[in-house]
Amino acid sequence: MLKSHFRQAFSPGPVYYWLAFAFFVVVFGIIPLSIYAHSGDDWGFPYYQTLYISVLGLTVCLATFIGIRLIALVHVGTAAAVACALFCLGVFLLLAHVYAPIQIGPLDGSEIESEESLRYTLVEIGLLAVALVVFFQLRHGRVRIVATLFSLALTLVGAGYVGALAFADRQDPLKADPPGTKKALAPARGSSQIQGNVYHIVLDAMQTDAFLLALKGGSGAGDFEGFELFKNNVSNYITTVPSSASYLSGSLFRGGDFDVWAREARSSRGLLAVLSDRGYQVWMYAPFAYWQSKYVDHFRHNVRIYEEEIGLAPAGLYDLLHIWLASLAPNPLTDEALSDVEGLRGWLFELLTGKSRPLSIQQGLHPYSGAMMLRRLVREEELRAPDGQYVYAHAALPHAPWVFDRDCQYVGNPGAGRRDLGQRREAYLGQAECAVTLAAEFLESLKRLGRYDSSMVVVHADHGQRIRFADGARDSRTLDTPDATLLSSVNALLMIKRPHAKGPLEIKETPTQLVDLFPTILDILDLEAAHDPSGKSVYSIRDDEQREARFGFDPAKKHGHNLVEVRIEDQKDLPNSKLTVLGPAISPATLARTGRPRRPSDDPR
Repeated sequence: MLKSHFRQAFSPGPVYYWLAFAFFVVVFGIIPLSIYAHSGDDWGFPYYQTLYISVLGLTVCLATFIGIRLIALVHVGTAAAVACALFCLGVFLLLAHVYAPIQIGPLDGSEIESEESLRYTLVEIGLLAVALVVFFQLRHGRVRIVATLFSLALTLVGAGYVGALAFADRQDPLKADPPGTKKALAPARGSSQIQGNVYHIVLDAMQTDAFLLALKGGSGAGDFEGFELFKNNVSNYITTVPSSASYLSGSLFRGGDFDVWAREARSSRGLLAVLSDRGYQVWMYAPFAYWQSKYVDHFRHNVRIYEEEIGLAPAGLYDLLHIWLASLAPNPLTDEALSDVEGLRGWLFELLTGKSRPLSIQQGLHPYSGAMMLRRLVREEELRAPDGQYVYAHAALPHAPWVFDRDCQYVGNPGAGRRDLGQRREAYLGQAECAVTLAAEFLESLKRLGRYDSSMVVVHADHGQRIRFADGARDSRTLDTPDATLLSSVNALLMIKRPHAKGPLEIKETPTQLVDLFPTILDILDLEAAHDPSGKSVYSIRDDEQREARFGFDPAKKHGHNLVEVRIEDQKDLPNSKLTVLGPAISPATLARTGRPRRPSDDPR
């Protein structure tokens, strides 16, 4: 009797509800969690906030089960068919997500597009055919045991993602020690003996030629009293992660584990560790949350600043929703989905967080937060001591998307991806002027507080922008990329004010590279590194010195790992220089094993 009532209550049978549950596990669990697993560090919010989507999925699942039950009151077979269809659709979406993926990495503000390759479409057609066969088999009472076990496996996979992400969050070596924990090493110089502070300002994607134009259009050179600008400086990488690892440690990637190199360069082998061990209080305003390390006493990152300023969290969830929703669309419609889910993701974000829609990455989240960061830098300067402080501030300005005018008024991202070269140049230059103005306002605050003269100040870019201002650049291509694009991408600003430096901004012809920054800072502070850096102090380089300039470029457009080194043949005529491909970035040990002779170009000095 009890068994009969149980069957009637859950008609068309518990097994069909379990099959239908697989759809919600895939759509609201496995897919968003797998997307976060690839890019969560870059979005900068904790893993458990992705579970907002899972909670939403459970709510929709319950409503669906009620709907299936109501259908069963009219026709049990139809209710069973709906459950089987949901199972097959979930399996199809999962396999399509794995075998026909779209871009799931963090966006840089450009238009995200799907290649919609024919291969992926054919894969999806094949998967759909398999799903239809499974559906008809289930409708005839076959393979239910296999499907039930598969549904159980999917549930375990979803639970495994949650557990793995939670474990990774706890075991992250960058989070192993709480902020402010210093190594128990006796400093070479006590903090009471340190005179002045070190201010290290990074203007992301600021080209040298754009900076010089911005000086004419906005803040004048007088705001940069005592600075030396190294006109011929080049970046050793054209993306932020390897570039920052290089200039913070004075090293170049030479093969091995790229992530280990980048992590150690930002922490144990880099500038932060040296200055922390010498008694400096380290402040870091970073573009990514995962840049935090035990050598940092006070940590901020751009998106968190944005969330605090407007009372919103987590802002990164907004872009996760974008890619998640688009990933559910079939391959031939992913571009349409990417452009048409704006309203839906805005509604979902407000539903999940209780907040109105924030700026997305494409709408300028990172430049917007970068401007907020530079303004907070001014406000928090009074909290810092006048001596013994190292302040690293990395603003996503004037990096794309260009959403500020030259007066730092937010104007959005009109016509993104559809601007001609002249419009893109003007938009970039306007945001560059905004970045220069904000940097000048911070320098003015140092002068107002009487800290400018005794302090060292470095203002530089991590790489350039793919926009050419100077005349030149041949129509040739390197690694299937226009030379003009590559040469603009390494046209990186570098300017330094040494303590007690006087006089107007001076433009130097010295052939410098960003890998020189680490030894230069140590040289000015009279400190030594525990390892021999690849670069050297810019003050030990003659203006007429012949140096090899090289940069790492990944033709596959991935973050490192596949870097190919390219040599700039004429650093002093950057727009017209020839480029030579040197080959993969590999270590001297690898060179020795392969028997390839060491070239002079293997040493950037």
